[in-house]
Amino acid sequence: QNPLVGLVFCEKCGNPMQRRPYTKADKPATLICSNSKCDNISSKLYIVENKIIEALKIWLEDYKVNYEVKDNSNTENSKIMEKSIASTKKEFEKENAKLDKIYDFLENGVYSKDEFVNRSKAIKENIENLENKLKEYNELLNKNAEIQNEKETMIPKLENVIDLYNKLETAEDKNILLKSIIAKVTYL
Repeated sequence: QNPLVGLVFCEKCGNPMQRRPYTKADKPATLICSNSKCDNISSKLYIVENKIIEALKIWLEDYKVNYEVKDNSNTENSKIMEKSIASTKKEFEKENAKLDKIYDFLENGVYSKDEFVNRSKAIKENIENLENKLKEYNELLNKNAEIQNEKETMIPKLENVIDLYNKLETAEDKNILLKSIIAKVTYL
């Protein structure tokens, strides 16, 4: 019967807030802290529900504004990362070619074993550094893509929750809907 079960927690003590029904029909259910020693004041359940939906509407508007502003910078960041990956791959190929050449120099007697060891060690360190750079750039590019994907799915998801919430009849359905977008709400 509580659409906010498992979502709303007391800001003072951290315990979950629970629905308190009244036997009189004219008194609406309240939301109280489950800790009897906590002094957090209760509120009518419908007021907390309305405030959560109101907060989601504000979040949606902010998200839309931030999405439009950050969308251009996100695209630019992706382009920069792709250029960095391409140039790092070219450097990586050059270092591998150098490594092949020093093997040839060793085989042809141009390098002594000591020269070969010193030179190959330096090149292998460069290759390792470039591999680490590539890994880092790819992770950043993937994270950028995840953020972009999240932004594209978050707006419709928020709109869906806001539109459907008051149309749903059962507290369980409302709870499932809210949990699809909210992890935790603190109440004070």
